[in-house]
Amino acid sequence: MRFAPALIDRAISTSLKERKPVYIEICCNIAQHLVNVPVPMAFKPIPDSNPSSLQHAMDTVIKLWNESVKPVIVGGVKIRPSHAIDAFLSFVNNTQAATAIMPNAKGFFPEDHEQFIGTYWGMASSPSACEIVESADLYVYVGPVFNDYTTTGYSTLVKKEKMIQILPDRVKTPLAEFGCIYMAQFLRELALNHNLEKKPKSLHAYRRIYLPEPIPAEISSTEPLSTRSLVRTVQSILNKNSAVVAETGDSWFNGQKLKLPNGVPYEFQMQYGSIGWSVGAVLGAALAYRGSRRVIAMIGDGSFQMTAQEVSTMIRYECNPIIFLLNNRGYTIEVEIHDGPYNNIKNWDYKLLIDAFTAGESKKVKSFLCNTYGDLQEAVNCALENTDHLIFLECTLDRDDCSKELLEWGTRVASANGRPAVVSDNY
Repeated sequence: MRFAPALIDRAISTSLKERKPVYIEICCNIAQHLVNVPVPMAFKPIPDSNPSSLQHAMDTVIKLWNESVKPVIVGGVKIRPSHAIDAFLSFVNNTQAATAIMPNAKGFFPEDHEQFIGTYWGMASSPSACEIVESADLYVYVGPVFNDYTTTGYSTLVKKEKMIQILPDRVKTPLAEFGCIYMAQFLRELALNHNLEKKPKSLHAYRRIYLPEPIPAEISSTEPLSTRSLVRTVQSILNKNSAVVAETGDSWFNGQKLKLPNGVPYEFQMQYGSIGWSVGAVLGAALAYRGSRRVIAMIGDGSFQMTAQEVSTMIRYECNPIIFLLNNRGYTIEVEIHDGPYNNIKNWDYKLLIDAFTAGESKKVKSFLCNTYGDLQEAVNCALENTDHLIFLECTLDRDDCSKELLEWGTRVASANGRPAVVSDNY
């Protein structure tokens, strides 16, 4: 037990440094025991890079950058745990190059920035972003995670020999790899380096081929709900005091279409493709942002059934999120990857379920069943008028209504998942 204080401090400092969860397990029969006062720990969230390695990496990256003609920058999910969001913005500002983000890095870069070209996600990218990234002669990836989900089934057309990766603790180039370099410090040094040339040609190319989205037609109040009208409605209520949670599934792709006001947090879990995580995440975010932001969530019915009971906890603690429950009676993302009867789920009366959770004990909960666009507008108006209420909107959608990006992404991921297995004699 005498080691407990040091071990607990080490776990907490690791969590702060890595910005990842840690686990502290204490047996219940010793939890009340007294221990010695722990020795104060020296803690530095971001360690210093190795000076020699930093300089060699800087020289190599600047050389490759200056020799390129149309480089692009792509931000990845590791920017945030590396405490490098501000440093990334400074670096981008110093380049004038077209800048995209990977899907799970949405919200880490201002979407009104003049160099922003949207999400790069292979064939599921924002309009024109895919063509610009894949035609570049150099891509600088900052904090990427490459897997079958982020690369659309490994179908993206980027080549390692044209790629620089700035990772949390190292820099990888086609020429060499440099360790003991920390992302935030490296990006700040790049941003201040006068030898780094401005490279605006990729941004000019993007502006030449980009076509503004057409003005959507007016929607009749009697028209059945669709994912398109739902996304349009969510967009209309976003403001600088919002926070967005997008569940695994078609909400991945619908969420990418949202234009986030500057500074709005966006939570999007892609590493494991876990469904059901978002309901608990909405609870945590609503408590964390209480009084400063209102959480807006898009959750599919299949995912919701995994962790629906957490809405009861939200009601207990008087949280005020707006939850859009997309009810298409199945696992639509799974249908597009590999269809079968297992993708059909038992339908619930979700509105009635929320009423049951409330049990008449709270007046700050309102639930709605939205079958038409008019129903949705009425429910949203109520949400905007009752800012201290939990608002739950069950949105009825057609079974086959999904985004075109999901259709493209699902086909390619299915192809990657269905490739022949590599059998080794070692197993």
